[in-house]
Amino acid sequence: MNYNVIPVETEEHDYVWCVMEKATEQLIQAFMFSEDAQTYSDFLDKGGGFDGWTPTFILQEIVPMKDMNQELTAYLSF
Repeated sequence: MNYNVIPVETEEHDYVWCVMEKATEQLIQAFMFSEDAQTYSDFLDKGGGFDGWTPTFILQEIVPMKDMNQELTAYLSF
């Protein structure tokens, strides 16, 4: 198995269930329910991912570009 499911306590004293990659120690995804995390971990272990070596850029958050025309219109419309 290339992935672990671990509980992590949040600031609100709740828990999220994180699927962690063993080899790279990267957080792959977090879930509200342990069953969902385990199902996803099983999917990855059966070949649904990168076999335990997920490239870091895959896990980076994508920030959409702003529409500058819309931003300028909103700025100029006091």
